[in-house]
Amino acid sequence: MRKHFAKLVALVASGLVAFTLCACGDWSVEPNNYGPGSGGSNAGHYRGVDKRFHYYYGEDCRYDTFGTYDCSDVYVLSPSMYVSLQVTYDGYATLCVDNECSYYDPGEYYQGYDGVTYYDFPGDDTRMTVYADGAELIYYDSYNGYAYYYYYDNPDYYDYYY
Repeated sequence: MRKHFAKLVALVASGLVAFTLCACGDWSVEPNNYGPGSGGSNAGHYRGVDKRFHYYYGEDCRYDTFGTYDCSDVYVLSPSMYVSLQVTYDGYATLCVDNECSYYDPGEYYQGYDGVTYYDFPGDDTRMTVYADGAELIYYDSYNGYAYYYYYDNPDYYDYYY
């Protein structure tokens, strides 16, 4: 009898240890928001994205290591620019701008957050930043020293002066 009681106690104890280890895991139904290069305890788990945007306004600025300056007036794009962004649950990304597509493996682009989630796609002397809400796309050309901003809505309507 003592032998059976010891086995039962061992079985219950191992069950509690297994339950405790399992309870510490991520119980969410879908992957979290951490993206490539973002670090964090759950890096490598991506939320799928499939978005399409149209941009109707543009603005050209000079660009250097200190940021943008000497920007043009906001102008109307004619025709508008069409952008498609797809990120699979495992981090592979497709970025299409006016039907010209580029493909990125996890780790070849960066997902960040500065009030809104954005995706940063590097190239040779270029970089494209797409905001997940579609409000803005920025194309940086570091070779020529320009940054081109594209907007869904005219930002001049929302400038506030203090």
